Amino acid sequence: MGLQNIEKTTILYRILYRLTQFYFHLFYRRFIILGRENIPRNAQLIFASNHQNALMDALALLYGYGKPVVFLARADIFKKKTIARILYFLKILPVFRPRDGAETMNQNYETFARTSRVLKSGLPIAILPEGTHSPIKKLQTLKKGICRIAFQTAESESFTSDIQIVPAGIDYTSYTRAGTSLLLIYGRPVSVSEFYPLYRENPQRAIGLLRDKLAEAIRSLMIHVENEEYFDVYSNLLRINNTLHGNVQKSRQGRIRQFEYDRTFIKNLNEAALKNADLLPRLQELSKPYFDLIGKYGIRDRFFGKNRPCLLNWFLKILLSVVLLPVHLAGMVFNYIPYKLPSFLSGKVKDKQFVSSVNYAASFVTYLLWYLLAFFLIAGLSGNWLIALTAVAAGGLSGLFAFYHYLHLKGLAGEFRFIRLRSDAGRYGELAGLRDAILSILKKEKVIG
Repeated sequence: MGLQNIEKTTILYRILYRLTQFYFHLFYRRFIILGRENIPRNAQLIFASNHQNALMDALALLYGYGKPVVFLARADIFKKKTIARILYFLKILPVFRPRDGAETMNQNYETFARTSRVLKSGLPIAILPEGTHSPIKKLQTLKKGICRIAFQTAESESFTSDIQIVPAGIDYTSYTRAGTSLLLIYGRPVSVSEFYPLYRENPQRAIGLLRDKLAEAIRSLMIHVENEEYFDVYSNLLRINNTLHGNVQKSRQGRIRQFEYDRTFIKNLNEAALKNADLLPRLQELSKPYFDLIGKYGIRDRFFGKNRPCLLNWFLKILLSVVLLPVHLAGMVFNYIPYKLPSFLSGKVKDKQFVSSVNYAASFVTYLLWYLLAFFLIAGLSGNWLIALTAVAAGGLSGLFAFYHYLHLKGLAGEFRFIRLRSDAGRYGELAGLRDAILSILKKEKVIG
């Protein structure tokens, strides 16, 4: 499968799609999708979302839809033929930009023709219209490319078909760590045909208005921080906001509620900061030393939201962990190499927004090869493929258990450090005083109730 028949789906692509989709659901503890009812049926679709986490954003759109999607990417990554073939196989089309040279722009007409063919075949197209990823939870200015592509694709069809752009918001509980939560929300589609008459008269104005409408639609589906300079302050205060609502993210509905709590909190903080120019600097003065101390003591803000632990409860947790320790150790030993190698590679990545992408891709390949090797080795030694399959499945399940059990043990250790800290009146008093001062300001400015 290449450029000429990119809308077709081969058996090899389907196998790869299902394997990577399955692993994506393992990589994230929860992949929650909302608003599926907003995706029109039997329509020419373009998906457009915010872009905060490199490859993972594209995969969220791909697996969220549940069927193949054609992506558009900058043309400079297609220069090498081998890489271009791989990208075409993965259903990625090149888009040429003015910076690629005026002589290349005519090649976009070929892309638009193929885009039209893809849309007519029933496959959606996905674009990340910010043009670049950003670690800040703020919608950056959208590039005009997505609007040009929509209009010029429509123009290639003589404006006889409507094109629907489906906005999407993506939110992560962590950009870098596996075993966390990913939320994908689809919004109501934006109809491009609404702007056809204006485009015929004034293309640039139509492009601008469509871009503004799309930006507003995406912004309404995500957490949007207005002041980039104080993004660290916003991020830290969100942790306190999580504690105030009881860390409800332990369930699917809880994660959804927490997203709404966070979005309301950010909206209130944005509005309060506009009214009081000293608010964010003052919160920064308090939150930085507070979270520096939290990091120094190895605890989490969420421990402030818990009651003093029951000794019996503690004893039962520790006892259960000791009983399950053999399973933990077996899973850790069996999966040590395929776990450590991707972690080592992703640890070398300087751009944090690529950490999970490298970790996901590397661990998918490593685990796949490791489990195949283990299967054939055990099958060869035992002479029974059923034994080999059972052993590999047990190794996978024990490895998954070991990963989450390790996180559980880290949480218990943090709680223990917090209990010890509470016995030190001086250190605990300093920490609690900073936290109370932050809460007092947030209540005074009506950021929280």
